[in-house]
Amino acid sequence: MSRAGPGSGPLPGSIPRAWQYALVGGAVSMPLTLAAYWSSGANDHFSFNMVVVGGLIAGFLARRYSADVSAASLRAGVIGGLAGYVWIAPTILASASSFADAWSSPPAKALLFVVFSAVVLGAAAIPGLFGGLVGAWLCRKTGQERAVAASG
Repeated sequence: MSRAGPGSGPLPGSIPRAWQYALVGGAVSMPLTLAAYWSSGANDHFSFNMVVVGGLIAGFLARRYSADVSAASLRAGVIGGLAGYVWIAPTILASASSFADAWSSPPAKALLFVVFSAVVLGAAAIPGLFGGLVGAWLCRKTGQERAVAASG
C-alpha cells in the first residue's frame, strides 16, 4: 500500500502531460506537413520542416506547464511525421521489396519494411526535438512559465 494520499498522482486513465502536449503539437504539424508535401509536387519524398512547428508547440507547452520537454517534442515529431509516413509507405514497401528480391529472401521484405519505417519515423523525431527545444527556450525568454501546483 502506498503512503501517498489520494490526490498525489495522476488520475487513473488520464494521459500524462508530455503525451498531451505531444498530441497537440503532432496534430498541428500533421496537416502542415501534408500541405507542404502536396504543394511541393514531390511524389516519393517529403520534408520534415513542418514537424519543427509541432515540436515547437509541444516544447513550449511542456516548458510552460513543467512537463518533460524532450519527451513531448520527440513524440510530437513522430506524430507529426506519421502523416508523411503514411503517404510514402508504398515507396518504402517498394524499396524493401527490391532489396529483398536482390537478396532472394522473401522474409527480408517485412524486416526491411519495419527497419525503413523506423528510420523514417526516427528521422521525424529529430526536427520535433529541435522545435521543442526552441519552444522551451521561447517560453523561458517570454516569461510564460507557470508553476504547476503539486497535488496532495
